[in-house]
Amino acid sequence: MLPKWKQGKYILALLFWILSLYDENEREVWSMALNDNIKKFREEKNLTQQQLADKLYVSRQTVCRWEKGSRCPDLITAKKLALELDVSVDELISDEDVKDLQVNYGIWKSERIKDKKHLQVLQKRILDFIQIVGAVFLAITILLRVQLDMRVPVWCTIICFIIVAGAFLCSFIVSKRLREM
Repeated sequence: MLPKWKQGKYILALLFWILSLYDENEREVWSMALNDNIKKFREEKNLTQQQLADKLYVSRQTVCRWEKGSRCPDLITAKKLALELDVSVDELISDEDVKDLQVNYGIWKSERIKDKKHLQVLQKRILDFIQIVGAVFLAITILLRVQLDMRVPVWCTIICFIIVAGAFLCSFIVSKRLREM
């Protein structure tokens, strides 16, 4: 059994670790369109990764990393990539079919755009709230342990954990709704 001050320390570390995982997942969602499009357009042109790499003067592993989403091409290479795949740069990086933009986002669909922007703002506010709660909890922990030589009350740790877990749940729901749009 760990001393209570170490338990609080580990819980705080766990909360920040969970937050860092969430950030990684969000980055994966945003880069997903590019890597999926590179693979889709390459396969439509019946090119292997090696053939595409040779045309762009990069390694096959680089193309593989672009398609996995672990790396992204720089702007100049993205333009060359779009030229080789006979698509525009917009089509290459967009998560929507560019030809369907007018259909999906025409004047009559402006409400959908407003809803999407509202959800993005809401998600940012939730993540800011989580960071503030974590910072306050960290400040209270440091104040109690270092300055006052007291232990962090268990109820304080539990309340902080419940608040952050609720905020993560809200953020997950908003993120899911954003992906569905």
